[in-house]
Amino acid sequence: TVQEIFLFFSVLLCTQPSLHTAYPCQSVCYLHTVSITQVTMGEGEPAPAATPPAIKIFISGNSGSKEISTSQQKITMIMKSLGIAMDVVDIAAPGTEEQRDFMRAGAKKKEGQRFALPPQLFNGEKYCGDYDDFDVANEDDELEEFLGIPRKT
Repeated sequence: TVQEIFLFFSVLLCTQPSLHTAYPCQSVCYLHTVSITQVTMGEGEPAPAATPPAIKIFISGNSGSKEISTSQQKITMIMKSLGIAMDVVDIAAPGTEEQRDFMRAGAKKKEGQRFALPPQLFNGEKYCGDYDDFDVANEDDELEEFLGIPRKT
C-alpha cells in the first residue's frame, strides 16, 4: 500500500536585510514547507530490488599529502552527490591492518612506490582503480561501468 507521510520542516529562505537577536542573520527568513511521500511494502507487494554492495574506498585519515587528501575528498563528494553507496575504510586507523593488507595486495602501485597509496576503490573483491582511474571514468561519464554497478536511469 502507498502510505503518504507528510514530513514538514523549515527551510530558511533569506532574501532581505533584517536584524535578528537569537541567531544573527543578515536577512529576512521565510518558512518553507515540504511534503514527502513514502511507499511502504504491504501484503502481496514485491520486495524492493536488492541494493548493490557498497563500493569500498580505502583512504588514509592522517595522510601528510595534500594530493592524497584532496583526491579522497573529491571521490567521496562525487559518490555522495550521485547517491552511490560507499564504505570508507581508513587504513591508518588502529585495527585496520587486515584491510590495509587487502588494499595493498589488490591495488596497483605507481612506478617508484613501495605500496599502493590511497585512495583505492574496490567493488567487493574486485579492484576498480585509483583516483586517476576514477577521475577519467567520471569525466568520460563511465563511472558506473568503472565501479561495476548498474547505471541509474
